[in-house]
Parts: sequence; C-alpha cells; structure tokens
Amino acid sequence: MARPAKALPTPADDGFNPERLEEAGEAAKQLAVIQSQQEATVRAVAAQLGYQLPADCTDPDLIQRDISANMRRSVEACLEVGRGLRVLKEACEHGSFMARLDVLGIEASVARRFMETATKFAKRATSHVLGAAGSQSKLFEMLILDDEQIEE
Repeated sequence: MARPAKALPTPADDGFNPERLEEAGEAAKQLAVIQSQQEATVRAVAAQLGYQLPADCTDPDLIQRDISANMRRSVEACLEVGRGLRVLKEACEHGSFMARLDVLGIEASVARRFMETATKFAKRATSHVLGAAGSQSKLFEMLILDDEQIEE
C-alpha cells in the first residue's frame, strides 16, 4: 500500500531581502570611495609637505607611532646639539665661539638654551629624562626650568 503524501513544510522566512542586499552593496561601494578619497588626500598632504609615510601607509596608528619616534629623536638631538655646543665653546679660543655660531647659523640665545639644557640633563640618561617628564612636550617645557625645579 502506498504511503500517504506528506505536506512539505513551508520554508521559514530567513530574512533574505534582495533589495536590502543591493542597498548594502551600494553602501559598501560608497564607503570604499570615501576611504579611497581620504587616502588620496592623506598622500597628497604628505607629498606636499615632503613627509615620508611610514611603510608607505596611511594608517593613523602607524603615522602616530612615527611621530612619537620622531619626537623622541628630536629630544635626543636637542640634547646632543647642546652637548656639542658646550664642548665646542670650551674648545674655542676666547672670542671665537660667536664666529662658530655664525657659521652654524645659530643665534647666541638659542645656543645658550641648548647648552643650558644639556648641562641640566648631563647626568641623566635621555630615557630616564623622558620617563620622568612623561612626554616629549613636557620635556620641552622643562628645558626652561632651574635645576631645583627639575628635581621636583
């Protein structure tokens, strides 16, 4: 005897909507265009300024890390310039240091600030100075402090 035919279950609504899929595709395309335009703008600004993008990438995290590394190197370079100027001053005969500054293109007041800074931080490792300051910006602010204020 033949079995009775079973009614097939009706498919449940799975939420698939071809119109919504098309809308999502259009939104994705618009997002890709916006991102492409932003990347082009970032690259144009970098080229205009002569800034070498880290790993030729426009990722803000990489750019931020690059800036941080450059700031650290800047602080170290400032301290090294101050040390060099202080030693150069001692190596020069009386009255010839100013002529050396002219050749370097450094004003006397700027040279004095570099040398004072190098003297203030001479006995401290740069990494210790940066750690104590908390940031490069704070360190640049500390450059004008007296020795007692720095110790505080």
